[in-house]
This record gives sequence, structure tokens and C-alpha cells, in this order.
Amino acid sequence: METLSPNQHNVFIGFSMKDTRYSFVSHLSAAFHRRNISTFLGEEDIISSVTQSAIEGAKVFVVVFSENYAFSPLSLETLAKFLDLRRRENGPVVIPVFYGDVTPSIVEQQTEKFGKAFSEHRSSFSGEDDKVERWRNGLVEAAKLQGHDSNEQQNDSDLVEEIVSDVRERLYPTGKIGIYLRLLGIENLLCKQTPDIYRIGIWGMPGIGKTTIAQAAFNQMCQDFETHFFLENFHVKFHEKGLYKLREEHSIEKLREKTALVVLDDVHDPMEAESFLGGFDCFGPASLIIITCRDKQVLYQCQVDSIYEVPSLTKKEALKLFIGFAFPEKETSDSDLVEVSKKVVEYANGNPKALSFYGRELEGRTTPEEMEASFEKIKRCPPQEIIDVFKSSYDALSDNERSIFLDIACFFNGEQLDRVMKIFEGCGFFPHVGIDRLVERSLLMISKNNRVDMHNLIQDVGREIANQENNKILRHRRFWDPSRIRLLLEDIEPKGVEVIEGIFFDTTNLNVVVNPMAFENMYNLRLLKIYSSNTETAQELHLPQELNSLPYELRLLHWEKYPLQSLPQDFDPSHLVELNMPYSQLQSLWGGTKSLGKLKIVNLSHSQKLVEVEELSKACSLEQIDLQGCTSLESIPRNDRLKNLQLLNLSGCTRIKRTEIIDKIKGLDQEGGLRETKTDSMVFSTLVELESEDNTLDF
Repeated sequence: METLSPNQHNVFIGFSMKDTRYSFVSHLSAAFHRRNISTFLGEEDIISSVTQSAIEGAKVFVVVFSENYAFSPLSLETLAKFLDLRRRENGPVVIPVFYGDVTPSIVEQQTEKFGKAFSEHRSSFSGEDDKVERWRNGLVEAAKLQGHDSNEQQNDSDLVEEIVSDVRERLYPTGKIGIYLRLLGIENLLCKQTPDIYRIGIWGMPGIGKTTIAQAAFNQMCQDFETHFFLENFHVKFHEKGLYKLREEHSIEKLREKTALVVLDDVHDPMEAESFLGGFDCFGPASLIIITCRDKQVLYQCQVDSIYEVPSLTKKEALKLFIGFAFPEKETSDSDLVEVSKKVVEYANGNPKALSFYGRELEGRTTPEEMEASFEKIKRCPPQEIIDVFKSSYDALSDNERSIFLDIACFFNGEQLDRVMKIFEGCGFFPHVGIDRLVERSLLMISKNNRVDMHNLIQDVGREIANQENNKILRHRRFWDPSRIRLLLEDIEPKGVEVIEGIFFDTTNLNVVVNPMAFENMYNLRLLKIYSSNTETAQELHLPQELNSLPYELRLLHWEKYPLQSLPQDFDPSHLVELNMPYSQLQSLWGGTKSLGKLKIVNLSHSQKLVEVEELSKACSLEQIDLQGCTSLESIPRNDRLKNLQLLNLSGCTRIKRTEIIDKIKGLDQEGGLRETKTDSMVFSTLVELESEDNTLDF
């Protein structure tokens, strides 16, 4: 046990000696010690005078609920004492930790081993029902407090860091939610610091808290250096004041050879930072340079040794931040308002600037309906304050990168990366470079399941930028609003359609009769998707006078439930990358010979009137063909020229015999060739690991 005076202990840790004393609690106590936070570890025998003094002197009580916790009368009594003290003015903070298989409901309802423990207590303390009931009530109260759950963390190390950061915030409040957990990330990088000059980059999307974290790190460390300064909005001030005046203001020449802490906030150009500092190694040994930036490539060029990627706020942190702005006088107790608040938090996805902005804008809304309506309005029309935060990142993009950014914001957010890359390659956008740059500029992420993932806020801003650009030329390039698209396709003489590049039309609950000339003058249309986001209320587009033409520039043709028997005769698919027409009325694709050199993906699944697709034999770049459920299909294309074919789905094609497949698919079941993924599945793939009960492809 520690020998310090009890009143010197800021944190009292209550726990089960049997479960966690020499494992989790030991690590937790050591982590507190590394942060100069004194701790007192509870006992299991009696509450001695030392323990009693520690209880009365502690500012924070961390109680670790593990499976055997409730068997200890002393642990239960200690918890009850802390809860009594908590109700007093300036009483201690109680932080529950639900460890292992113990959940808040187990503690609150005293089930499983907690229930068994109280059965023993009733026998052992017969005649002391009030005491046992006090312990019960203590568990119920503690289970409802805001705490930490080990099941929400990947490992004990992350849980320990979260608890320590929470306690630091309670002991030394900054008003910046989650700041200590993020400072811990900076501290971990500093462990690698060498005697030479060390450079750290803080990177993340706009509004994520880079400046706040850099300022907190600066405040915490500045006294350890001979000299120090924090230059906020470096890029703006560099251009406002000029290089020489800015260097003079901060006496850069006098700082040479000194041990310095320098923070340059919001660097856009590495040359500006280097010229201002006189080089990235101009200070004395053990100096520290911190650079915040939204572009990872800039950080690399600033020769940083380590990069700290700022994480989003957790849902708990985000809800606390939002509620603090939306209900500044008093935290709302209206459960419906809390539910709407959770929707806003979910949408903001942990971005502090967005959460604080939404909170301020929604302050004073007293009903859930009013709050929800106001929030929907903000989402549809992001204010200029939010747009300006992201606009500089967008303005720095090349033309191809801007096109990729706007296409993802308007159409492809959440789609499979490989599929999107194919379409962008077909558009000539060089996506291998462009998408990497969007990721480096914090405008895009690639999810673990390999999907393009754009933050909701960035998507809203991207769509608003698209609208603003449309307003400049008085015409729209990208359409995603169903009501606007409906008017466009029904109009007999639509104007300005020659600049349109993309249409994604959700036909849910809409009944539309399409003008046969609707696509006649859409010379630049690259992307066309007609679909329903709700299969239960899906509506088909009506083409009573057929369809005269489709644009030559199409790279994506996605039309669910296409109502005609074939595509327009004069349609030239030579630029087409993906043909996606499930549940169509097609009998054949088109007549005559067509150029299909760029076609890579075909999905005609469940087109039950489709008879033949021999035209696909000429599509030498084809990688995937999905003909699942085409019950009238009588033959399949030969694959002599389909050297790149990786997947062929013929499940449910009842008129196709396996012998025909063997005859037409060259190299079937040979190494490197198409193989049937499961016996009699009629799904053939070059990917031997493809083993799925659901043979439907993800298009």
C-alpha cells in the first residue's frame, strides 16, 4: 500500500481483490502515477482509519465492477459511503467501470454473480436488512452513472487511457471535452523524441480539433522549454503580414540555438513554414516543432517525424458537447429531445465544430418536432460559416480531383472503392492519384470494408458547392433531387441539359412518365442511375412512347426495372464501364455490332425475359457478369475473348445446362481460370476464397 498521506490521494480505486488487483487495477494505478495523479487502492478486510481518511479526502472514486465485486461487504460499504459523500456540495465524483462480462444491467438488477452475492449477504447479515438494502441501492445508483465499459474498447490498454483521461478532466477541467485523451496521443508520440529537434504533425479534417489539441499541448509543455510561441492561423497571418514582419514579430533569429517549443497552426504550404523558421532544424537540441494541417502531404514535406491523426469524438463525448450548446441553461430531461439530439450527434459523426454549430443553431428549440425540422433545414442548406471551413481544401484541388470529390459527394458516398475506381478511370479522372489526394486532404476516408466514406458534413458542403457552381452558370451539372429530376425527364423541351454530367434518380413514391426525347441533348451525361431506395414503395418509370436515345458519354448506366425490351438502337456504349439493369424487361441488349472495349461490369440479374446476351462476347475488358435469375436465358457468351473475366453468376438460369458452360468457358476448373464456388451453385469465379451462401453480387 502507498505510504503517502491519505489526503494527498486524489483518486480512490474500489475493486475486487480476487478479480483485478494484480491485473487491470495494477495497470490503471500505474497509469495514474505516470500522470502524477496519486491513488489509493481500497482494502477488502476492514475500513481502517487510513482508508476512512482516504475516502473523505478523495476527489474521484473509480469503482471497478468485476464479477466477484459484490461478494465483498467492504467494497459495497465503501461504494455506499462515496455515494453519500457525492450528494454533498463539492462531493467526490463517482466513475463506474464495468469490467469483463459485467454490464450496467447486471449491476443495477443484481443478476448472475451479483445476485448470488446478495443471497449470501442476506444470510450473513440477517437482522441487518437496512444495511443490505443500502448496498443494493448503491449498486442501482452507481449503475446509472456515466462511466466506462470494457466491452466498448478493443483492449485493457485503451480502457485505461480512457479512464485516466476522464479523471484528469474531472480533476483539472479545461472545458474541452475529450482533450486529455487526445493529449495522451501526443504524449505517446513524444516518448519517441530524440535529443535532436523533434517535429510532430497534427492532422485531421476541418473542425476536428487540431488547433484545440495543439494549444492544450503547448500550454502543458511550454514551461519545459527556454523559449516558446504559438502561431495560430499561420497561413492567413503569413499572407497578411508577410514573411519578414512575421519573423521579426517572433524574433526568429534570436531563437536560434535555443531549446524552443514552436507551434505553427494551419500550415498550407511547406515552403512558407520553412522560410519562416529558417529551416526545420534551426533551433537547439531537444526543441519541439508542432505543425497542424489538414493535408498529410504538406506534413511529409515539413519533414515531421510523427503524425497524430485526430480521432472523432466518441458518441458519449459528442452528445455531451452538443447538449452543452443546445441546452446551455440546464440539461434536458425530455427523452424525445434527447433522442433527436442523438440523431444530430450521429450525423455530425464526432466533428466538434459541427456539433457546436448545430448546438448553437438548435438552441431554444423546445419540442422534438421543432428541433428535427430545423436540423433538416440546416442539412439541406449548410450555412456559409460551415462551407468556408472546407472551401479552401476544395479550392486547392485539381480539376480531376474536384470532379471526383463532387461525384462522391453527390452520388457515390458509401460505395465500393473498386467499383468507383473503375467508373472514374473510365471518366479519365486518374482516380489512383485523385482519391489518394482527397484522403490526404482529410476530405475522404476509405473504410475497413473498402468503401469510400465521406463525412456527412463534408458531403453536405460538397453538394452545396455543386449547387453554388451551378448557380454561377445558371445550369446544373449534377442532379440528385428527385423532384427536380422528375421535372427534367417529363419536360418536353428542357433547357440547359447539355452540361449535365450526372443524374441519380430515386423513384420511391414517384410516378413518372418520361419524355422519349428526355436524354436527346444530354451530350455530357456520364452517370445515370435510376433506382428506388425503398423496394416496398418502388415505382417504375413509364416510357409509353419508347426511348429515342441515350447519351454517348455514359460510363455508368444503372436503370432498375427498365421497362423496354431493348436499349435504343442508336445507343453507342463505347465509353460504358458499368451496365447495371436488374429486374428489367429486356429481351436483348441491342441489335448490330457495338464497341464494348471499356465495359467491365454487367448486372442483368432477374431480367426474366432476357433470352440472349451474345453481344457481351465482344466486351474484352469484362470482369463481372451477373445473370442470376434470368429464367428465359437460353445461352451465354463465349469467353474466348473475355480474358479478364473474374466472376460469372448463372444461378437460377434454369435453361442453361452445365455442359454448355463447360463448353463455352475456356479453362473451367483449371488453375487461374473460372471455378464453381460451390457444387451446382452455377456461380463461377477466379477468386477461390469466394464462398458465400448469398450469390447476389454487390453492384
